Amino acid sequence: MPHPFAIRFKRTALAMLLGAPLAALPGMVQAQQAESSQQHYQIPAGPLEQALLSIARQSGRTISFAPELGSVHSTAVDGTYSTQQAIDQALQGTGLAVRVSKDGVFIIVPAPAAVAAPPANAAQGDIPTLDVVVSTGVRGRSARTVTSSPTPIDVIRGDQLSAGGIGLKEALDKAIPSLYIRSSHRNNNDSVMKPTGLRGLSAGHVLVLINGKRRHNSSLYQRTAEDETGVNPVDLDLIPTSSIDRIEVLRDGAAAQYGSDAIAGVVNIILKSNDHGGELVSSLGQYYAGDGETYKQTWNQGFSLPNEGFVNLALDARKNARTDRSISATDQFYARLPDGSLDPRESDNRHRAYGGSPESKGINASYNAELPINDALQLYSFSTISKREPTVWHNYRRPNSVNNIPEVYSNGFVPKYSFEEIDYQALFGGRGTLGEWDWDLSSSYAYSRTKHNVDETLNASLGPSSPTSFWLYTWKNKEWTNNLDFSRTFELDGLSKPLQFAWGLQHRYEKYQIDAGDPLSYAIGDYVFSSGPLAGRPAAPGAQGTYQVGGAEAADARSRNNYSAYFDIGLNPTDKWFVGFAGRHERFDDSAGNVTIGKLSSRYELTPTLAIRGNFGNGFKAPSLSQSIATDSTCTLGRINGVSSQVCSQRVGVYTALGQALGAQPLKPERSTDFSLGLTYEPAANLRFTLDAYRIALRDRIASTGYLGGSAVSQILSNAGLPDYYQIKYFANALDTRTHGIDAVSEYLQDAGAWGQVRWNLAYNWNETDITKIHDTPAVLQATGLTLFDRQKQGYLTESQPKSKLILGVNWKYRQIGVDLKLTRYSSIKELENNPLYDASYGAKWLTDLTLSWQALDNLTLELGANNLFDVKPDANGFPGGNPQGLPPYGYVSPFGFNGGYYFTNLKFTY
Repeated sequence: MPHPFAIRFKRTALAMLLGAPLAALPGMVQAQQAESSQQHYQIPAGPLEQALLSIARQSGRTISFAPELGSVHSTAVDGTYSTQQAIDQALQGTGLAVRVSKDGVFIIVPAPAAVAAPPANAAQGDIPTLDVVVSTGVRGRSARTVTSSPTPIDVIRGDQLSAGGIGLKEALDKAIPSLYIRSSHRNNNDSVMKPTGLRGLSAGHVLVLINGKRRHNSSLYQRTAEDETGVNPVDLDLIPTSSIDRIEVLRDGAAAQYGSDAIAGVVNIILKSNDHGGELVSSLGQYYAGDGETYKQTWNQGFSLPNEGFVNLALDARKNARTDRSISATDQFYARLPDGSLDPRESDNRHRAYGGSPESKGINASYNAELPINDALQLYSFSTISKREPTVWHNYRRPNSVNNIPEVYSNGFVPKYSFEEIDYQALFGGRGTLGEWDWDLSSSYAYSRTKHNVDETLNASLGPSSPTSFWLYTWKNKEWTNNLDFSRTFELDGLSKPLQFAWGLQHRYEKYQIDAGDPLSYAIGDYVFSSGPLAGRPAAPGAQGTYQVGGAEAADARSRNNYSAYFDIGLNPTDKWFVGFAGRHERFDDSAGNVTIGKLSSRYELTPTLAIRGNFGNGFKAPSLSQSIATDSTCTLGRINGVSSQVCSQRVGVYTALGQALGAQPLKPERSTDFSLGLTYEPAANLRFTLDAYRIALRDRIASTGYLGGSAVSQILSNAGLPDYYQIKYFANALDTRTHGIDAVSEYLQDAGAWGQVRWNLAYNWNETDITKIHDTPAVLQATGLTLFDRQKQGYLTESQPKSKLILGVNWKYRQIGVDLKLTRYSSIKELENNPLYDASYGAKWLTDLTLSWQALDNLTLELGANNLFDVKPDANGFPGGNPQGLPPYGYVSPFGFNGGYYFTNLKFTY
């Protein structure tokens, strides 16, 4: 089968897969129940992997086996058996045997005669194993484990994602050392869809797959100053966590295998496939400060279909309240009285900013289904659908400011920005065999729409008659993706194993659209204050609280088609040496043009336990349509030279008249060259080390310009109908960068005898990004003295991400008790300004997460815990030049946010 994930059950599931082989199960009680419970099986003779999969689905038990066993055939299993009896029947004549671990996992191993006898005091199944078969980065009929893969891969089990009181992105952050979340609190959509990058690159450089198929992008694009890439990446929070069996993260460039966006790596989300039983999880938590209350309910249920097919349903519902970490403002709220004295209202509450996480409510649902028709054809489908409604409170608008009309809000106001998001994707496909070839044909359609609004606000430039609520704009993203993949093996003389060959075709249609909002929301009125300290000054234009879209520079829509073809070859010149080649050609019918890329990967076993691996290739990321047509305007607070100051700015699309007047050009693809070299060491089945060094050179990297304004461009602004105090920015192929780093991961699964089992984890990443070239300022701006990519923007790439992250974890299971402890250290970071006097520094921090669990009944588990147990916050150095507005003092670049400690409880019911 062509696509590596098309075989997720045939090669990977065998129920292991369905988590780590020794995933947390209820213990010896269930192991004994597995022996006594009998069911009727009617499984024909055939591939062993298919027989084991059928047994795993029907019995609900976990079965783990090594990848090299996947080509063995089984005898028929026809009769009433216990789970172990059914497996024994399938293994007859194969030279294999089954062991049952203390936790009830069935582990397929060579028969005892073929291996050294275990110690006399060792009980059956006492030897724990870390073996995990992966499908990411694999095409064709081969199967690999984490350590036998030529590329570094992390596997995160579903129980790791559901544990604790955190979301999917946060769970990945605590499991993968090179994954990075920028915890934005900028009071816009980036505080809801937090950008998530890998190996020092942005979310736009990470490809997300579901069951091996490309996941669609969100309609929300990134515009926060600290991560102003303009891409509309995949939003992981719209995938139900209750639907996820496991996640495989490939930490290496893979664009030649999977296409655009996979420069930093691939996140492949494998959905659950159980055909019976289910789980209900109820969660409740809040921050130590007494806010941010979160309620979450999840549900998962499997149902059987004919011919041993299945459909698995999942539903997540969540509601969380906002947080506030602002401080008291220091300067004047009200105009002085006629006698020059302070207004008595100045002594009232000075805490009027609302800086923190937004309020949000949403629901995610999904299904995953497969229906075998016969031995040569299997139909499959999956879908997700989500609705989310966040609300973000903005900064306080003072009564005596140009942002307010006292006749409307005599005491000032706090705008309330919200958006309604609808997102869905549906994929249908079939796979089977045609002669010697495996084939896979699929089609996916996706739609994402967000409608943005603001209430309890006004457009001050319209004066006292201004409305107080507005529809601001609507973003829409559509994607239609079609894949046809083929694969087979060839027996060639001189090769120790069959050559794996795969090839395929893909067509993808994309359309991104921005609808302008209410004309009054972006109108630039002519209201001028006639009295008081603001007499003679014009009122601020546009709806207060967030961005507006409209006017002459408003975008309409842009679409394109992409056609691609690839090949993938894997061969073993010797038993110890694997070599892989991949190539890809893509053609876009817009400015992205044509791209041809390739990748070479290799792995060599120095000893049975030690191997060296490496990869070299090039890649690309096509410009997002949102980057080309992004447009909005706002008058809001920004951090300029360390001080919170008001800035009126407009972002313009590269195809607009204003953008081109300021030097904007159609965007080109970003091009990458990547190299990695690593070691894997597995001295025992329960102990594993991996070490990988990497280097990624990125050319023509797309980024937002800094603010372009002042007298140098005043005439251009005037010609566009904008006030001369406006600042303009747009996206451009602005620079070249080089990122290099090291990933180190160690895992140890300890059998503590009568004291249960302990899983130890240590993971470390060191990462650094350098700017190797800043592209020349456009000719139209060269005489102005303006800098296209200023020092502040450079700092967000090179200084505001931690250069190292260390994760230490221990998970202990003892009878009905579980303890999960994680320590995470983020190194120091900086926030640069154009004036170095106002740079902000934040020291390294350790965060501690602790979860305690108790299995009260066979099917009922209670969890209590705390994330950020010791209430650690970033250093309060965010505004070295002054913070008169009372904004949260922690700055905008923290990798872990500034909300502090969070405690929670989960109640899990399995049936």
